[in-house]
Amino acid sequence: MRTLIQGGWVVGYDGRGHELIPNGCVVFEDDRVLYVGRKFDGQVDRRIDAGGKLVSPGFVNCHLHPATNAVQSAFLDNLKADYFASNFIGYAAPRRGLKPPRAGDTAELAGVYGLWSAVRAGATTILDIGTMPGGPAAFTKVAGEMGVRAYLGPAFRSADYVFDGSRIMWQWDEAKGLAGLERAVAYIKEYDGAYNGRLRGMIYPGQLDTCTPELLRQARRWADELGVPIQLHAAMNQREFHRILEQHGQTPIELLHSIGFLKPRTGLGHCLFHNKHSWCHYPYGDDLKLLGDAGVTVVHAPYKYAKMGVALESFERYRAAGINLAIGTDTYPQDVIHEMRWAALMCRKADESFRVGRPQDVFDAATLGGARHLGRDDIGRLAPGAKADIIVIDLLQMHYGAVHDPIKSLLECGTGRDVETVIVDGQALLEDGKTTRVDERALLAAVQAEGERLWHAVPEWHWSGKPLDEIVPPSYPVRE
Repeated sequence: MRTLIQGGWVVGYDGRGHELIPNGCVVFEDDRVLYVGRKFDGQVDRRIDAGGKLVSPGFVNCHLHPATNAVQSAFLDNLKADYFASNFIGYAAPRRGLKPPRAGDTAELAGVYGLWSAVRAGATTILDIGTMPGGPAAFTKVAGEMGVRAYLGPAFRSADYVFDGSRIMWQWDEAKGLAGLERAVAYIKEYDGAYNGRLRGMIYPGQLDTCTPELLRQARRWADELGVPIQLHAAMNQREFHRILEQHGQTPIELLHSIGFLKPRTGLGHCLFHNKHSWCHYPYGDDLKLLGDAGVTVVHAPYKYAKMGVALESFERYRAAGINLAIGTDTYPQDVIHEMRWAALMCRKADESFRVGRPQDVFDAATLGGARHLGRDDIGRLAPGAKADIIVIDLLQMHYGAVHDPIKSLLECGTGRDVETVIVDGQALLEDGKTTRVDERALLAAVQAEGERLWHAVPEWHWSGKPLDEIVPPSYPVRE
């Protein structure tokens, strides 16, 4: 079926970069874009009126952990001070010998909620960073039936984080890491290209400080042999930076460079703590040059770090070094528009300049940058031959006011709640604000119930052994 989206601002692609087409149109048939321009005179089977709205390529959310948001929302304001804003390590690692209850350990709850939250906010391609709640087969089925485009694979690592008393420890099991890599390779061989090519395989080692160099070398070899992208959490917190420096005499980026890990189609999740970051005080070498020369992608999730008082230093400095930048949401909210605004503002704060963090640069990261990470030229853009991954954003709302430049207005005023239509591979997952695949009311009720279960179970695994409200007091006294 041939569909015409008519009117509004269209974000087209001229072969070099995005361009704006006022009162433009997009035509797609089946899973491909046929035409992008001012006017289309051919026959169509269906018309969508987008007058006054923004017609955009779908966002590429390059770093997402699907789960209910109970743990993240409850713990982030009271992390252990001696863990230097190391986020999840400071609250999610259990006492030695125990395992915390996982957040909605089913694909039908955590999987659906995590994926749909991202889709609902305009992401048409999603990278689940090895989380796969419910297990690989069940999660793959959920992603496939939801209709999203996704890059999937189970995570693996050589060590787990555990608390021993009140100290973080690394519990090593190298055989476990190698077995996990074998499972990841088997998953890719079975599922890469599933659901008419919407689901692709990807290799996801866990975190740099939980993987041996040999495990990372083997993961790199398999990614090259299978021809799939790879992404690793690296340079993500201060404990990791100093641990790697102490063990190997190299920064995290230097270590990855020395073992041949840094190549195109390689993503580094977060990657804040390069040697010249103000928290590191290590002026020896040039990590950013290593990343730029290698063609690596840094996947930036600014809001997660802003909540801990940490900033990438900086988005503009990384761009100047030739580093490809992409955007991910990591936890919650799974809203790429929200992340783009934080990326721009945190860049301006880091550089103390209002001339950086430009809207077009962060929009590029959320579209073209993500596509470049995956080695694709058919997503993250609207052009003839590209995949029909399209979103329509309603700019006709009071919080936008007068719109002169829709990208600037989106970054200044927008939110994922303004996304009214999401089309993936030519299929509408959200249409005129109405979902086609998910019962949102029932899903939210299940998420709240799961949150209550998780909060009640905190003393069973947390290093303090205390109830949640003693670890993280409520904002105001709660009247009984």
